[in-house]
Amino acid sequence: MMKYNSSIKSVAIGLPETYYTNDMPPFSEIPNLPKNWWRNWGMEGRYMVNKEKGESCSQLARKASLGAIEKAGLSAQDIDLIIGTTCTITGWSDKEDDRIFPGISEYLKTELNCKNSAMTMEVNQACISFLVALQIASDYIKTGMYKNVLICSAETFTQIADFSLPSSTLFGDGAAAIVMGKSEKDGKLVSSHYKSIPTYNDIATLQWKNPVDKPGKEFIRPYFTLGEDAPTQMQTFVPQNVPEVVFKALEKADASLEDIHHFVFHQPSKMLIRMWAMGIGIKKEKYTTTVEKYSCLSSASIPMTLYFALKNGRIKPNNTVVLAGAGIGWGFGAQVWNTENINY
Repeated sequence: MMKYNSSIKSVAIGLPETYYTNDMPPFSEIPNLPKNWWRNWGMEGRYMVNKEKGESCSQLARKASLGAIEKAGLSAQDIDLIIGTTCTITGWSDKEDDRIFPGISEYLKTELNCKNSAMTMEVNQACISFLVALQIASDYIKTGMYKNVLICSAETFTQIADFSLPSSTLFGDGAAAIVMGKSEKDGKLVSSHYKSIPTYNDIATLQWKNPVDKPGKEFIRPYFTLGEDAPTQMQTFVPQNVPEVVFKALEKADASLEDIHHFVFHQPSKMLIRMWAMGIGIKKEKYTTTVEKYSCLSSASIPMTLYFALKNGRIKPNNTVVLAGAGIGWGFGAQVWNTENINY
C-alpha cells in the first residue's frame, strides 16, 4: 500500500462580536472570587456569543471552516472527511439547547454543502480533542483513504457557565478550523505520544444541576463544574505530565529541544503554561500564549494559538513545531510536526 505524509494546509478562526473584560458584567459580579484568582489563571477577558444576534457554537464553527477551506484553495466539495470537536452541547444548528446529536461535523457537512460521500465524525477528548483529531486525520491521509480533511473545534463555554461560581470566569467562546491534506514537500506528523490518567476525573466536569442562585426546575441543565480544590489538585499532576508526553514525542522523533522552532500549548491558565515551559526547559519566546485575551477555549485553544503563532511570524514553513496539552478526564498529548506553507 502506498503511504502519504500529511500536512496542515490552512487555519482560520471564528469569534463572536462582543468582548468582555473581567471588569464587565457578568464577570465583574461573580461572588467569592479567591484572592489572586485573576493573577493565577491569567484571563483578562474573552469573547462571548450573543444568541439574540444569531451567534452560536455552530455559527462560529461555520465561519472558521469556510475560512480554512478558502485559505487552503479548496471548495467544500473537495472535503472528504469532517471531524468536529466540542465540549459544549451545540444541538442541530443550536435551535434546541438540550439536543446533543447530530454533532457539528454533520452540521458543517449540511451547511457547507459538502458532497454526499464526505464522511463525518466527532471527537471528544476534552481539551486535547484537536490533537486526537489531527492524529486521526493524519493516519487516514497516510493510507490514502481521504485526501482533504476539515477539522473544526468550536466551543461556547459561556453558555454552560454557572455565573454564581468562580469557575465561570475561566472560559471564552470561539472556533478554529484547519484543513489537512497530502504533503507537497516535507510536511508531516513526525511523532506523537499520549497518556491518560483518569484518577482525577471528577474535579472538572459537566454536571446536570441547578446554578447555586437559580433553584427552579427550568434551570436544570449541564453546567461546567470545577471542584473547590481543583486548582490545588491540578498542580499535583498536570504540570509534570505535559512535559513528560512532550519528551516522549521528541524521543520518538529523534529530536532535541534545539530542533524545535516553536511550541503551541493548550491554554488552560497562564500559571500552568509557565509550569509546562519550565518543566520542558524553554523560554517565553519559544511559545505563544492566547489565554490572556481569549481565556480557555478548551478544544479550540490549540488551533486558535496555532493561528496566532503563524500570524505573528513565530511559525514559518520548514519549521519543526510541537503541539501539546492536557484535557480534563485526564488526557495528555504531544505531537511533533514538520510544517510546510500553512495559509492563515
